[in-house]
Order: sequence, then C-alpha cells, then structure tokens
Amino acid sequence: DENAPPRHFSQKLLLINIMSAIIDFYEEWRQDSNPWLECYKEGKGIFETQFAYYSLGFILLYLIGNYIKKIHQAAVEKAANDENAPPPNPRSLKALIASRPTVLAGSFHSIATAVIAVGILIFRHLAGNSWDYRGIDLIKVWQTVGLPISVSYFIMDCFFYCLPRKDLIIFVHHVIMCFCHYPVGHDSGSTILGLGDKEWITWLSIMGYTSEVSTAFMNYRWYLLNSLEENWIGFGVVNVLVVAGFGGRVVMFSYLLIWEIFPRAPMYIDQRQLFTYAMMVFGHVGIGMLSLYWCIVMCKGGLKSLFVFKKKTQSTTLRQGFSFADVARGDDAPKMNGEKGAASKKNK
Repeated sequence: DENAPPRHFSQKLLLINIMSAIIDFYEEWRQDSNPWLECYKEGKGIFETQFAYYSLGFILLYLIGNYIKKIHQAAVEKAANDENAPPPNPRSLKALIASRPTVLAGSFHSIATAVIAVGILIFRHLAGNSWDYRGIDLIKVWQTVGLPISVSYFIMDCFFYCLPRKDLIIFVHHVIMCFCHYPVGHDSGSTILGLGDKEWITWLSIMGYTSEVSTAFMNYRWYLLNSLEENWIGFGVVNVLVVAGFGGRVVMFSYLLIWEIFPRAPMYIDQRQLFTYAMMVFGHVGIGMLSLYWCIVMCKGGLKSLFVFKKKTQSTTLRQGFSFADVARGDDAPKMNGEKGAASKKNK
C-alpha cells in the first residue's frame, strides 16, 4: 500500500506505545501500593531492627578478618627483616583468613541461611505442608531470622568487599537479592508480592535460599585447595558437590521460572503489578545466569582438575586482593608484593 507509513516509522510507533503502556502500569502501581512500601510501613520496624542487630554481628566478623590480616602481615614483614623470626605457615588457617578476610562473614551467612532455609522446608514437610510446626510459625522464623541475616550480610558485604574490590558481578548479585527478597520480610509486603498468596511467595523465597548450600561447599573447597598437602579423595567429592550444587541452582531457578512464575503472569498484569512481576522474573533470571557463569568457571580446568588435587606454590605473603571468580577457579592463594624478601631469607 503506497499510503502506508514507512516500516521504520511503524516500529518506532510500536515502541512508543509499549513504553507508554509500561509507564501507565507503573503510575497506577505506584498510586495503589507496592510490596516494598507496604513492608516498610506495616512492618513497624521489626525487620529493620533485626537487620541492625545482625549487621553489627557481620561488621564484627569483618573487623576480625581484617585484624587477622593485619597481624599476619606484621608477622610476614618481621620474618622478612629478622633472620631469627620463623616465617608464618602459608597453609595455616590464620594465613588463609588473612588472604581473604571476608571469608568469616561469607561462610557464616551461607551456612546460616542454608540451614534455616532447608530446616524450614523439612519442618514444613513434617507438619504436612503446614507452616505451623508444633506451635512455631515457620514463616515468622524466615521473616525475623533468615531474611534479616541475609539482607544485613549482603549490604555489609557491599561496603567491605564489593566496592573496595570493584567486584561488579557480586555487587549486582547482592542488590538483586536485597531488592527481590525484602518485601517477604512482612506479611503486608509478601501478600502484595504474592497477589494475596503470602505462603507461595515465602516458599519461593526460601527455595531460592537453598542454593546457599553450594556456597558453603565452595568455601570449604577453597579451604582445601589452599591447605591440603597432597591429593585426598574427599577433595574430589567436595568438588563434585560444588559443581552439582551450582548446576542444581540453574535447574532450580529454571523450574521456578517456567512452572511457578511464568504461569502467573496474567494475574500480575490483571492486578497492575507488572513492575513487581518484572522484578521477580529479573531476579530469578539474574541469579540463575550468575550461577551458570560460576559453574562454567569452576569446570574450565576439565574433569581431572575436579577430581585430582594439585598442590599450589604458596608464599607466606598476601596478595593485594581477590575476586569471587578467583574463589570459583581456586586461584585465591596468598600472594603479594614482598615475596622476594621472605624467599631470600629462606634461601639463607
């Protein structure tokens, strides 16, 4: 048709209409209410109070890690300058914590949230899929213990690790987790987030946190990589569990998206909660893709590197920094400037 508008004009018009529809949805959503605002207003500060308490605990763990790094570095410098001072053991627990001072907080978070999440699911099963186990409200346990622990860790880790080390991938991970899970911290927020079904959205949140099991195993794998003296069959077992855990993350998030979240899209659109739904989808896709990335990183060395331990050459000194990808690859051995001094002393 000669009178029809050019194709590029029609495409631009379609894009404008889509953007206009999204803006209209957002305006109506904001005028009504949203899960984040409701959780904050109706929660009466309970979540925030728990968050503050746990944040203090994580700050203490970070300070302990940095203190261990400081005294270890002092011992290294003393050994380099004093022939009578023995060099610290690079495979000792103190040396490993000094090389990665955030490992104390990270390990506590992964173990605590994994135990709480898996424990709640087990107790719910024992209660016949009821959220009340012998008078204990399992949803409240998650809202007042599990989630505040996790959100406080993610925010503190941004300040103590992500920003100083400029680790954008982990920073994005932490922001996604905080933003997507915060509304579950109170019934008012989770009710809107789940379109009236707070139990389903709480279950979805808890299921996501079962993935922290693989993080706990990865931290143990990092410890073995930097402390073992020779090959050990348990090393292969732990490696397989870590890779299976991260592969399981990808499968789990894919399942939650395809069978739990996507089928509810019409309901969220009908209730003008399009932004809420988009954040839910983005969160699961984002964490799933990050899990796939870390799984690929760990498998780059081939099958042999998964089952056979290869002792690393380590120095008594610390390297300037590390990234989460280093931990996934197993490259995070203690190294830093000043190795020459310690090595020269040893040669004497």
